[in-house]
Amino acid sequence: MAVIGIVSDQFTSEIRQEQFRYVNEASIAVTNTSEMERSLFQSLIFLNGIRESIAAEGGYENVQEFPAAVELSERFEKELETFESSVKKLRGYLDEGEELPENLNDLLKSYEVYKSISKEWLSLSGENPAQANQMFINSIEPYFRNNIIPEVAELRKSVLTIQEQQNARLDRSLERAATINYIATFLSVLFSVVLAIYIYRSIANPISKVSTSAKKLGEGNLEERIRVSSKDEIGELADAFNNMAVGLQKSTVSKAYLDNILESIHEALFVVDKDGILVRTNTAAAELVGYPMEEMLGEPVERFYDLKEMGEIYERLRESNSSFEFSLVHKNGNSLSVLFSEAKLYDNQGNYVGTVSVASDISDRKKAEQEIRNSLREKEVMLAEIHHRVKNNLAVISGLLQLQSFSTENPEVEKALTDSQMRIQSIALVHEMLYESESLAYIEYDKYINDLLQAIRSMHLDGNKNISVTSDVVPLELSVNQAIPCSLLVNELVVNAYKHGFKGNGDGNIHVQISEQNDQINIQVSNNRQGIEMEGFEKENSLAISLIRTLAKQLHGAFTIEDQPSDKGLIFMVQFAREN
Repeated sequence: MAVIGIVSDQFTSEIRQEQFRYVNEASIAVTNTSEMERSLFQSLIFLNGIRESIAAEGGYENVQEFPAAVELSERFEKELETFESSVKKLRGYLDEGEELPENLNDLLKSYEVYKSISKEWLSLSGENPAQANQMFINSIEPYFRNNIIPEVAELRKSVLTIQEQQNARLDRSLERAATINYIATFLSVLFSVVLAIYIYRSIANPISKVSTSAKKLGEGNLEERIRVSSKDEIGELADAFNNMAVGLQKSTVSKAYLDNILESIHEALFVVDKDGILVRTNTAAAELVGYPMEEMLGEPVERFYDLKEMGEIYERLRESNSSFEFSLVHKNGNSLSVLFSEAKLYDNQGNYVGTVSVASDISDRKKAEQEIRNSLREKEVMLAEIHHRVKNNLAVISGLLQLQSFSTENPEVEKALTDSQMRIQSIALVHEMLYESESLAYIEYDKYINDLLQAIRSMHLDGNKNISVTSDVVPLELSVNQAIPCSLLVNELVVNAYKHGFKGNGDGNIHVQISEQNDQINIQVSNNRQGIEMEGFEKENSLAISLIRTLAKQLHGAFTIEDQPSDKGLIFMVQFAREN
C-alpha cells in the first residue's frame, strides 16, 4: 500500500506541475492577445478624438498646436507601443512552446499599414482638417474595421487552438496516470483478497461472535455477554463490550445528553404530538420566532406557522419528504422566509405519535435575490436608455448630414451625403427597435424592414419616376450583431436599385424578399426594369459595391447576382447563417 501511495503521489505531483505550467502559459497568451486587441481599439478611439477636437476647435496650422489633440496624439503613440510590446511578449511565448501562427504575421502587416496611414493622417490633420476628416472616415476607420478586427479575431482563435493542443497533451498525461493507477488498484485488490483470506482464518470467527453479541446489546438485551476467552485484542474488545453492558444496566441515556444534542442543532426544530401541540423545540427556533422557549411549549404549532399565506403550499408539500420554501410568524407579526421540511414520527410499534419539523432561515438569501432582481431591472432600463440615446445621436448626425447636403451645390457631394444619411438612418432604426422591444438583444426584423424600406423610398422620391417598393419577409428575429450589417446591406441593395435599376422615366417596382430555411437567411432584391448590366455591375468599384461585398463577408455570407428570367433587371442575393 505504501508503494501504491508513493507512485500515486509522484504522478499526481507531475500532473499538478503540468497543470500549473499550462494555466500559466494560457494566461500569458490570452493576456497578451487581449492587450493587443485593447490597445488597437484604444488607438482608434484616440484618433477619432483628435479628429473631433480638430473639428471643434479649428484655426490651427499644425496638429501640434491643437491643445486637445496633443495629449491624444501622445496617448495614441503609447497605445501603439503597448501593442508592439504585447506582440513581442506573445512572440516570446510562442517561440518557446509553439509554432508562430501565420495570422500573427498577417496582423502585423495590417498593423504596419494602419500605423503608416495614421501617421500620415496626423500630419495632414492640421493642414487640411476637411480632407483629414474625409480620409479618416473613408480610409482609416474602414481599414481598421475590415482588416484589423477580423485578423485580431483570427489570432485569438489560433491562441485558443494552441491552448486546446496543450490540453490534449495534458489529457494524455492524465490517461497515462489513470492506467498506472488502475494497475496499482488491481495489485491492491489482489493483496486485499489474500489478506482477507488470512484474516478470515485467523480472527473472523472470534469477530463474528463479538458482532452477534454486540447486535443483541444494541437491540436492548443488556443481559447478553460476549464469550471470548482469548487474551489478544479481540479478547480486550469483548471485555470492553461486557463492561459497557454492565454500565448500561446501571444507567440510561440522560435527558441532559439528549438536550445537548438538540441544542447543538443550528436549525429551528419543532417536535409536535399527534394533536398538533408543540412538545419540544430548541433555542434556534425560539430565537427565530422571537418567543421564550417556555412560552412556546404546549402551544398549537400553527401559532408559529404562516398558514394564512402559505397554508395551501404547506398542505401540498408537507408529506413530500423534501424541503420547500415556507413562512413562519415572528412574535412582532412579521413573516419569516425559511427552508422547511417535515417528517412523521412513529414509536417502536409503528404507531404515529407526531411530527418533527426543521426550518432554516433564508431571509438574507431572499433579500439578496430581490436585490439581484432589482439590479437586473436597473441594468435593463439602463441598456434601453443607451439604445435610445444612440438612436437620438444618430438622428442628430443624420440631420447634420441633411443640412450639409442642403448647403452644397456640388451634386456628387450632395449624393454622398444623402447616401451616408440613409446608412445612418438604417442603423438608427435598429436601435429604435431595440429600445421599443422587450428583448434588448434581438429585434423583430420583419417589422423593422418595412420601416427601413419606407425611409429609403421617401429619401429617393423622384417626380419623373413612379417606383414602388414591395416586400415579402417571413417573421424572424435577428441579433443586434447581425441586424446592423444586414440592414446596411439591404439599404445598399435597394438604394442601388433606385439609382441604377431603371432607365429613363416610367413605372417600376423593387421587390425585397427575405426568407429563412434551416437557420439560413436568404435575402433577394430585384427590379422589373432593365438597368445596369450584370457584367457592368460586377466591374463596378464604387463605395456602395465595396460596402455590399464587405457587409456580406462580415455576415459570413455569400453574395451573388443573377439576371431576371425575363431579361429585365438583376436579382441580388445574399445568404448567411443565423447567429444563435
